Amino acid sequence: MERQKAGDLSTQFFSRDSIWILFDPRRHKKLTCRQLGESAMARAGGPITVCVINLKGGVGKSTISALLARHGHTSRGLDVLAIDIDPQANLSQGLMHNEYRRFLAGQRPSIVEVFKGYIPPTATSSAPKPLPPNGTFEVIAQAGTRSLQLIPSRFDFSDNLLSAVRPDPTTLARFLSSNFQHKDLIIIDCAPTESILTTAAYHASGNVLVPVKPEYFATIGFPLLGQSLNNFRSQNRGNHISVLGVIVNNAFYHGGNDGGPEKAQAMKEIRAESNKNGWPIYKNEIPHSRGFPKLMRGDYSYRGNAQYFSMFADEFFRSVGL
Repeated sequence: MERQKAGDLSTQFFSRDSIWILFDPRRHKKLTCRQLGESAMARAGGPITVCVINLKGGVGKSTISALLARHGHTSRGLDVLAIDIDPQANLSQGLMHNEYRRFLAGQRPSIVEVFKGYIPPTATSSAPKPLPPNGTFEVIAQAGTRSLQLIPSRFDFSDNLLSAVRPDPTTLARFLSSNFQHKDLIIIDCAPTESILTTAAYHASGNVLVPVKPEYFATIGFPLLGQSLNNFRSQNRGNHISVLGVIVNNAFYHGGNDGGPEKAQAMKEIRAESNKNGWPIYKNEIPHSRGFPKLMRGDYSYRGNAQYFSMFADEFFRSVGL
C-alpha cells in the first residue's frame, strides 16, 4: 500500500502483520500493525464480489480492475480487496508500482501461498509456516478503517498451482469467506485463458464483468466465456454466477473519431454476441487514455481522457448496489 503526505518523502506499505515504511530504496523500518482492517464494519450480506474476465487477451482487464478498485475506495469510501490471479501479475504491478520489485525480492506472501495454504521455508526459516489467520495482503491505500488491499500475484503462479497433485478450485472461495467478509467490494482480475484459475474465480464470485475492445475479432472470446460459465453452472448447481455486463474499453482507439467504420462493425458483433448470451452492455464506454497508468498508481496529476472513467465507474457501482 502506498500512502504519502505532501512534503513528506516517506512512503508506507502495509501487510496484515506489518507496516513497511520506506524512506528511500536503501533502508526501511518494520512496525507491527495486526489491527489494520479488522475494525471495518461488515457489509450486510457480505461483500460484492466481481471477477473481471474475457477469454481473449489485451482487452484491459487489469486496468479496469485496478481503476474500479481505486475508484471504489477513493471516490466512494468503500473497503476494497483486489485479487490478482493472473500469472502475468499486471494488476499487482499497476497498483504496487515500484514496490512490486521489493515485494518479489522480499518473497512476501502472495496468491501463490493462498492456494498452497502455507508459507514455505525461506532462507531465514527452515520450516513452513501457516498463513496468518486473516490472510496476507498488501495495502495500497488507507482511509480510517477502510482500505484498498491487494492479494498480489507472482510470475510463477501458474507453475506453482498446476504442479500441485490436486489443485483445489474452491481454495480461494474458502479463504475469502473466512477472512474478508467485512469488505464492501472484492475485485478479481482473471487470466485470459481457461484453467483451474478460472474455476477458482467462479467459485469465489457471484458476478462477472466482461471487458471488450471494439476491434477486429472483438468477440472471439465471448463464445468461450459463455461456454465456460455454462459448464461451471451445470457442474456447480448450488453456485449462482451471472454476468453484470459488457464494458466497451478503448472506445476511441482511432483517435477521437469514435472508431470509424471498424468500430461500428465491431460494435455490431459485440451487440449480437451479447444479446445471444443475454449479457447487458454498459451504456458508458471507456475511452483510450495515456492517463490510465498514472491513475492505477494513484497519481492524479494528469488524467486526460481518463477522467471519463468515472462515468462508467458510477454506472458500474449503481449496477451492483454500491
